[in-house]
Amino acid sequence: MSCYGTSFFVPCGSRFSFIFTLMKKLPIGLQNFKEIIERGYLYVDKTRQVFDLIDRGKLYFFSRPRRFGKSLTITTLRCIFEGRKELFKGLYIAEKTDYDWEKHPVLKFNFAVYGREYEHEELRGMIRRELQRYGQEFGVELPDAPISEQFRVLIQQISQKHNSVVVLVDEYDKPIIDFLTEPQKAAANRAILRAFFSPLKDLESDEDLRFLFITGVSKFSKVSLFSDLNNLKDLTMKESSSDLVGITQDELLTHFSEHISLAAQRHEISEEELLQDVKSWYNGYSYDGVTTLYNPFSLLSFFDEFRFRNYWFATGTPTFLVETIRDRRINPQDLEEVEVEGIFFEKFTLEALDIPGLLFQTGYLTIKRVEYQRSLTNYFLGYPNREVYRAFTHNLIEAFTYKTDSIVSGALSKMRRGFKQGNIELFVKQLDILLADISYHLHPKNKSEEAAFKMWEGYFHTIIYLITSFIGLYVECEITKHKGRLDLMVETDDFLYLMEFKLDKPTENAIQQIKDRDYLKSYINSPKTIHLVGIGFSQSERNVAN
Repeated sequence: MSCYGTSFFVPCGSRFSFIFTLMKKLPIGLQNFKEIIERGYLYVDKTRQVFDLIDRGKLYFFSRPRRFGKSLTITTLRCIFEGRKELFKGLYIAEKTDYDWEKHPVLKFNFAVYGREYEHEELRGMIRRELQRYGQEFGVELPDAPISEQFRVLIQQISQKHNSVVVLVDEYDKPIIDFLTEPQKAAANRAILRAFFSPLKDLESDEDLRFLFITGVSKFSKVSLFSDLNNLKDLTMKESSSDLVGITQDELLTHFSEHISLAAQRHEISEEELLQDVKSWYNGYSYDGVTTLYNPFSLLSFFDEFRFRNYWFATGTPTFLVETIRDRRINPQDLEEVEVEGIFFEKFTLEALDIPGLLFQTGYLTIKRVEYQRSLTNYFLGYPNREVYRAFTHNLIEAFTYKTDSIVSGALSKMRRGFKQGNIELFVKQLDILLADISYHLHPKNKSEEAAFKMWEGYFHTIIYLITSFIGLYVECEITKHKGRLDLMVETDDFLYLMEFKLDKPTENAIQQIKDRDYLKSYINSPKTIHLVGIGFSQSERNVAN
C-alpha cells in the first residue's frame, strides 16, 4: 500500500496501513485556503485568531519569514470576506462566533510573483494591469492617471456599486528585498510602492474601505511606505498575534497525532523521543519571547518524508546575508546571542542595513527570551532551532572558505570522523583542503603588517570555530585561564582536544604555549584521552600543519 504524500511503501494489512487511512493529506506548498478545504487537506484551524483581527480592528500590517503561513492567512481572509461560510464548516469562526458572513468585494495583490525582472517601470506597468483587471471585474472604468489615483477611484467606485472594499496585500516588500544588493533599484521600486499605497491614507477612516491587511518578510521599509497610514496596526510583535501563523506545540499534538505515531514507528523510537527531536529541529521561532512555533513548511515536509533535513532553509539560500557577514568580518559566534532593546525592531532602513536586523526579519534569528527592567525591555536573539543553525553555519563555512557545498560537505564528514576516532591528522588534512587558495580571495588593503596579521588570524579562528561547531561536538572558544586564553577546546565521547592556532609560526610554538601556560592543568583528571593540537596557518603557502 502506498500513502499519498509519503515516499515509501508499507505492507498491506499492517498497522501502518491503518494509520494511513486516518491521516489527512499534507498541504505542502499549498497556500490557497479554498483548495486545502475542498480537497480534504489537513488544516490547522487559525480562524479564531483571524476572527479576532476582523472583530477588533480594520487596518493591519504583519511581517513573518517566508514559508510561514502568511499567504494562507491572506486567502483565508479572502474566503471569509467573500462570505464563503460553507468552507468553514467545523472551524472556530463558523461554529463558535456570531460572524455575519456579509459579502465584500476583495482586492488581493500578491507581490510575491514580482521577481527581479520587475524593476521600476515594469513594476509600475504590472500594478496598472492589476488595477485594470479589477476594474473590469467589478465594472469600474479607471481614468488615465497615475496608479495612486487609479487605486483610489477603483476602491471608491467599487464600494459605491457593491459594498465596502477589502484590500489584501501579500509580500508587499518582494520588489524591494530582491534588490538589496542594488540599492538604487530597490529605492526606485520602493517609490512606486509608496505611490500605490498612498491613497489608503484618505480611505483609512472612510466607509469605502472595510478591511486592510498587508504582509511581508521585512519591516525595514514599512515606515517609509506606510508612514501616512496613521492607524495601521503592526501585529509583528504583538502577543495577541504571536500564533496567527506557525504551529504551536498544542496544535502539533492536536492535528498531527497520526503522523507522530507513524513517524515514531518509522524511526523505531518512542513518540516522546520523536517529539523531542522534532522540537529540536523545527520549533523555536518566537515573536513575543513566550509562544514558540514550528515552521509549518519544515514540519509538513518532515511528516511527508519522515527524515530530519533542512527543508525551509533549502528553499532559499541566503547568499547575500552570508557573504555580507564574511565581507564585513562579523564574528558568527556573536550571532548566537544578540542583545537588543525594543527600538531595534523599529529602526530597519533600506539605507542602513543591519545584519542582526535582517537575520531576524528573514527568520535566521528569533527572540529567545525577553527581560523586563522597569521602562527598559531587552530582547535576546538567537538561532531558532537545529535546522536553521546547522544550515546557516554550513553556508557560512562555504562563504568563509570560498568552497562549494560538495567540497565542504565531504570535508566536514571526514573531520567529524577524525575527531571521534582520535585521528587528528585526518582533521588537519581536510582543513588544508578547505583553506587551499583562500589567500587569493582575501586582499587586506591599506593595512599595516600587524593589522593584516590580526585579520588573518581572526579569519582562520572563525573558520575553525564554524567547523568544530557544525560537526556537532562540544566546543568552547577562547577559554580564559590564569595564564592566558586557550584558543579552542573540542570534546568527544572519548577524546579531548586542546587547540592553539598560530599564523606564520611553527606549530611547535602553539603546543609549547599550551604546556607553558598550564592549559592542560584544568583537564588533567579527565578520563578521556587528551590531545594537544597546534595548528599553524601560512599566508603565503595557504596550508596548515599540525
